[in-house]
Amino acid sequence: MKIFIYSVIIIVAASIVAGFFIVGSPQTERMRRFDQQRVENLTILQSEIINYWIQKDYLPTSLNDLKNDITGFVPPSDPESNIPYNYRLINKLSFELCANFKTTSKKQPQAATAPIPAPYYEQNQNWSHDIGHICFTRTIDPELYSTQKTKRAPTY
Repeated sequence: MKIFIYSVIIIVAASIVAGFFIVGSPQTERMRRFDQQRVENLTILQSEIINYWIQKDYLPTSLNDLKNDITGFVPPSDPESNIPYNYRLINKLSFELCANFKTTSKKQPQAATAPIPAPYYEQNQNWSHDIGHICFTRTIDPELYSTQKTKRAPTY
């Protein structure tokens, strides 16, 4: 009977240890989920920046310019630290969005629950990242995203 009890304890312990190797530790999974949320937030910010450019024909000077009392949009912050994401205006059509990542996405397969892109940017946008402070440079294609000034009234 003692051999059976010890065998069960060893099997259960081995299963728990194997689970950590296969799935990863809870802390690693938590960091991965924070990074997934960071990518989703950057995707939302990118979409709002493009919408801003479409409406005003220029890029915002800071993420605070995206705040909108009517729609209730407030730029998201880092889910772990609550620090705002870095945004830098490069020129009249280019900008940079940056975040601090805790895991790398390059070794991971794409998650089945990846965010669904908004209609204002390409679906195959590259958000792959390493660990650390990573910046993504984006350039708006004025032919793809026409501004309010360049939109023509329909002719009937």
